Amino acid sequence: MLNFQSKRDQTKRKLQHQKTKTNTTRGFTLLELIIVIIILGVMAVGISGFITLTTQTYLNVSERDDLLSSARFAVERLNREIRNAVPNSIRVENDTARQCLEFVPIVASTIYTDVPVSPEPGRLEVLVIPFQEGNADYSCPAICQDKVVVYPLTSDDVYVQDLFSGTGKAFSLNIFSPPVGLNEWSLPLLKPFSVDTITFEQDSPTKRLYIFKDPVSYCVDSGELIRYEGHSFSSTQILKPTSSKAIMAENIAAINLGDLPFTIQPASLQRNALVQIKLQFNRDGENIVFNNEVHLNNVP
Repeated sequence: MLNFQSKRDQTKRKLQHQKTKTNTTRGFTLLELIIVIIILGVMAVGISGFITLTTQTYLNVSERDDLLSSARFAVERLNREIRNAVPNSIRVENDTARQCLEFVPIVASTIYTDVPVSPEPGRLEVLVIPFQEGNADYSCPAICQDKVVVYPLTSDDVYVQDLFSGTGKAFSLNIFSPPVGLNEWSLPLLKPFSVDTITFEQDSPTKRLYIFKDPVSYCVDSGELIRYEGHSFSSTQILKPTSSKAIMAENIAAINLGDLPFTIQPASLQRNALVQIKLQFNRDGENIVFNNEVHLNNVP
């Protein structure tokens, strides 16, 4: 009887202990919940601010990198083309909203051995040494419309071509295919309309002869850098050529007449001509300025 009573007391005490334990672990108080919520809110604000700052930094870097890549491509393309221009064929023109840089790319070049220069009798050919390297396979088919120029000192010597008098510095080529095994080539010239022969105005001190085709224009207009090609020659530069065009870059600052994108420094006794290029790119608060000079290596 005593053992039974003792076991019942033990069981009762266990049940009371379990009930007390359950009551002490049943949940948080309201104050504890409020403190946890406040802490989580502070942590959320800090983490969201960090994520926002990181994301914005990434977007800014990506934006700048994209703008820089686009600007670098356009400027590098322009630099390379200008370096391959016919001597003294570069000219600029602008109004209050647009500026254009125009030049004539070299198709091929060589050294001549004989050209008809006054008072020598005129003829319809120019004797040159065979073309080398990249020009070795040059040819002029029936409708190539290529032209030759000797000793151009001004842009008019390239852009103003007299098709009637037979005297000048630039003339059209006739059909030509490079001969094989000869040490001297004869470039045939196209006969003018009113005379039977051609006479060049001057000899080149360096005996240089350049072959070219169509002019090219780079224009800054309405926030874009546009490349035009295939338009005709004109004595006065055209600000809006009617030819095929390609957008080379966007987000360019508006024309400032006091600080134009293109400036030409004429050749002097100490150096060749220089083209100064200053393009300012703006997008979403990012500002990049490309300011460089292109040295024109080709000489007449």
